[in-house]
Amino acid sequence: MEHFAFIICSQDGSRYARCLQYLQALERSNIQAEIWRVSSSRSIAAAYNRVMERSNARYKVYLHDDVFILNRRFCQDVLAVFQADPRIGLLGMCGCKKVPANGVWWEGVGYGRVYHGEPPRALLFHQPEGPYEEVAAVDGLLMVTRYDIPWREDIIDGFHFYDLSHCLEFARRGYRVAVPRQEEPWCYHGSGGKCDREYHRLRQVFLREYAAELS
Repeated sequence: MEHFAFIICSQDGSRYARCLQYLQALERSNIQAEIWRVSSSRSIAAAYNRVMERSNARYKVYLHDDVFILNRRFCQDVLAVFQADPRIGLLGMCGCKKVPANGVWWEGVGYGRVYHGEPPRALLFHQPEGPYEEVAAVDGLLMVTRYDIPWREDIIDGFHFYDLSHCLEFARRGYRVAVPRQEEPWCYHGSGGKCDREYHRLRQVFLREYAAELS
């Protein structure tokens, strides 16, 4: 039996309740699942580290409370990708082949797909030709890890660029990051995000640490 932890960063009770409904609808044949709700006024990285250190689940699914998993065979499909290559350490729903020099991932060559925004629309990036596509980084709306690597709360002290940072920390340790092939998007993400002053502050923090590793 495979052990999953779903770690939901949430400060909104109604969104959390809806996210939970979708998780409870997932097929759980041969799956042990635990659900954690975390919140942080300081940083997502810090919140995720707290649970990572407490949960002994092999597979950890980090997601926002406005992400609803539509694919009821999500766990089985995630396992199929991980089992295809033990070097894959992290999966996401959409990401970029190379992170552009400015750190804005969606300006690179994208892979994956997700339903997005209100009303929902499908964001369709390139489709992997095989069961998955190796990428440099994925969006933090949902990230699945097979190995526990600390989130860089020491430098990413906010709510942006924790995702790209984590992907590059996996790469530093020799693991691969991937996006699965999805005939239909596996998830719906309700938020559009915003590139505000805080986004650009953390973008500069990210670039100071990782610029040499980008395309």
